[in-house]
Amino acid sequence: MFWGEADGMLEIHAGRVLRSRYRLDGPLRAGGMGVVWRAYDLALSRVVAVKFANPAAALTAEGRSEMLKRFQQEAGVTARFTNVGVPAVHDVGEEHGHFYLVMELIQGATLEDLMDECGMLELPVAASIIVPICDVLAAAHRAGIVHRDLKPSNVMISEQGYTKVLDFGIARVTGAADDTRLTGTGRNPGSPAYMSPEQYKGEEVTGRSDLYTLGCLLYEMVAGRAVFPHHGEFVLRHMHTTVTPDALGVFREGLPDEVLDLVARLLAKEPAGRPATADEVNRVLRPYLPISGDGPPVDYVLPDPTRPFREPFAPEDVPLTGPRVEPPAAASLTYRPRADAKDLHHEVRRLLTTEPAKAVDLLTERLPDLGDQYGLRAREVLDLRLDLGEALLAQADRAAARVVYTGIQRDTVGVAGLEMYRTQAEEGLSRCD
Repeated sequence: MFWGEADGMLEIHAGRVLRSRYRLDGPLRAGGMGVVWRAYDLALSRVVAVKFANPAAALTAEGRSEMLKRFQQEAGVTARFTNVGVPAVHDVGEEHGHFYLVMELIQGATLEDLMDECGMLELPVAASIIVPICDVLAAAHRAGIVHRDLKPSNVMISEQGYTKVLDFGIARVTGAADDTRLTGTGRNPGSPAYMSPEQYKGEEVTGRSDLYTLGCLLYEMVAGRAVFPHHGEFVLRHMHTTVTPDALGVFREGLPDEVLDLVARLLAKEPAGRPATADEVNRVLRPYLPISGDGPPVDYVLPDPTRPFREPFAPEDVPLTGPRVEPPAAASLTYRPRADAKDLHHEVRRLLTTEPAKAVDLLTERLPDLGDQYGLRAREVLDLRLDLGEALLAQADRAAARVVYTGIQRDTVGVAGLEMYRTQAEEGLSRCD
């Protein structure tokens, strides 16, 4: 991998040693503005993460300059924290005019990965993630720092279960000489699915702007779907600035009134309608945290964000997970990975445009077993049933597709939280005529 500018060429490859100290071992992840490598600190004999700024990601000289400001700001802002919820910054450096940041290596999964695997999370699990984020935000806001880009991919759960907030690159820092605005295309800072109304409007952002985004995360974790499950910045702008989201209780029955009220206030369109501080959110959610001695989430996947609360200061030889416990018949599962169904869904989506017949064969073979295993109303199974209808339509088999869509419509009518599937089934039926 080469990044070049007039002032030099930087080759990044495994085995390269930066400043005779940091040996690059392999890439971890890449984004629009940079790439992160696993590395080894030869001086202190420890594994670290090295994040490189990528000037080639910006198309103009002005964009490259703004991107480097963002990178340098991330280094400065992150280094100010001593909070366990923010990766520690060890060093900054420069090689051939290219900047890099040496940080604590966090091994685990992003919140995005966790939600994709697990879908709907139980309240104690969601609280175990949100409360540590509140702690980070409270410290940041007291220091005059607004993150502005909280989103599932910027939150990590370490292998030990600790929640970490990443990427302060577009944070707003009170008193800073420059307010970096680059997000990849020059838009207002933030990610469209999680931006506060005032960010969309280009108005002043405050700590309460981060709390709106926090409400989006909490809603999505507990509901199993985004606040506004739409694509496209124009539509999302309209929804976040003018549309009241569906009440969380529509998707999850039995949630405490205090939590339903908290989410509604976090998602208020006007900042004044939201909680005043992250500490206030923390206080509301703390009663729903797991406590020492509680068992692990049922049917879970790693990493387990409840572990720091269930097993504080557990010795290293204690397994990260406890024995599997079968829930009572009426209990809902905390984690339902259903990776087999999700893998089939991704494979079918790949085949739909080129080999719909193969998609039909795969679904016909495996859907009955998955329906028996997870239930016909499970979201992952409903996704596959919709895939089957679409594949049949692609083969012009309208009669068979009509049977599939009619079955989905029948199974979802009157079921809270499955309105989206019923609507898609009705749209499919209209295409069968």
